[in-house]
Amino acid sequence: MALPVVVTRPEEAGRRVTAELAALGVDALWLPAFDLGPAPDPQAVADTLARLADYDLAIFVSPAAVRATAAVLSDAWPTTTAIAVVGAGTERAVRERLAGANAAIVFSAAGDDAESGSEALWSALSAQPSPPQRALVLRAQGGREWLLDRLREVGAQVEPLAVYERRAHAPNDADLDWLHRHAEQGAVASVVTSSEAVAALMDAMRDAPAALAALRAGPALASHPRIAERLRVSGFGDVRLCAPNAAAIQAAVDAT
Repeated sequence: MALPVVVTRPEEAGRRVTAELAALGVDALWLPAFDLGPAPDPQAVADTLARLADYDLAIFVSPAAVRATAAVLSDAWPTTTAIAVVGAGTERAVRERLAGANAAIVFSAAGDDAESGSEALWSALSAQPSPPQRALVLRAQGGREWLLDRLREVGAQVEPLAVYERRAHAPNDADLDWLHRHAEQGAVASVVTSSEAVAALMDAMRDAPAALAALRAGPALASHPRIAERLRVSGFGDVRLCAPNAAAIQAAVDAT
């Protein structure tokens, strides 16, 4: 019998892959690592986006960043401000949500999250004739600084802007019942799509040691080598690289 699977990917992408796994006959639980909320400082977001044309590049790190930005913008996207995206899902969100964005330059990057796409996006940006002078990074509060550091190294002025909030998700009673039921039966597989999600998952399981033991005993499917390393350091023994889509996840779990 196939192992049950916990999907920690937040937002609609996580909900969707969980439903697709269920359609394939996999017993899957959507346990997002993070809940998303409004910007911690809405006035700062409004003030910054009002002078969006002052930046020659805006970088979106996730579809959530696009949606949060689109909700505040009242005018079409300025044609002088190029757009860079981390992930194909973020590019789709840009084209669907931002009026006038098709007139800007969009740099596509491999992967669907900041962990897998920052390096690919930097390669695309590095191939441009000249680096941006002023870059705005639209994201949640905090986050990985790698791409920002690379831009600063080539002389860009970089301003991060928290357009939404990301909070660690607390499992509810139904989640814990599912986890404990499957923990009694053996190992549980997990799908993890960011390094930060590893710490969030560990924290969510602090009062459920049996569930954490079951997760550590099962295959942990990571979408990037950096995430895989974080999982190993956190005590997960069977760590595998896997694309975060239902078919790849089912194949990885079936190979157990």
